Amino acid sequence: VPIRVAYNYWTQYEEFSDFTKGVRSVSRNDETASDWKVKVGPSTRGWKATVQEQVPDERIVWSTEGAKGTTHGCVSFHELTPDLTRIVLVVEYYPSGFFEKTGNLWRAQGRRLRLDFKNFQRYVTFADEDVEGWRGEIRDGEVVRSHEEALEEEEAAGEEEEQEEYDEEAPEG
Repeated sequence: VPIRVAYNYWTQYEEFSDFTKGVRSVSRNDETASDWKVKVGPSTRGWKATVQEQVPDERIVWSTEGAKGTTHGCVSFHELTPDLTRIVLVVEYYPSGFFEKTGNLWRAQGRRLRLDFKNFQRYVTFADEDVEGWRGEIRDGEVVRSHEEALEEEEAAGEEEEQEEYDEEAPEG
């Protein structure tokens, strides 16, 4: 899929429960923070995620804090062709509970993550391409450009390109 489509779907955290095995719900508190509920074995875990950096169509960097562990992650998007995107996902997981540490020995979290990542690929490939992702920008945990500002800038850039194309096509007189 095109890079914009892949990125836009990734920013729709609330939809992750549609294609992941463990995510039960995600609620976005604001542009940088969200609450996650995940089923792990027989129990449910929750954590708060904070986006540290987010650059549209490039990368999202986040960290999570929960009673049973922390994670630091980065997902980056790389255009290979106009309709083909490579997504690179790196997650560091630091378990703190007995169940989580035992699961970490068996690499259960890594296997789950790989499975969910494949499910994301399938979900995006066969989904409707008209999803609107969050297009704002975050640096050092602070919103430096809101979603609305980003859309206005993209619209203005599109109009400018159309005007340039029109000017090039107009006959000189």
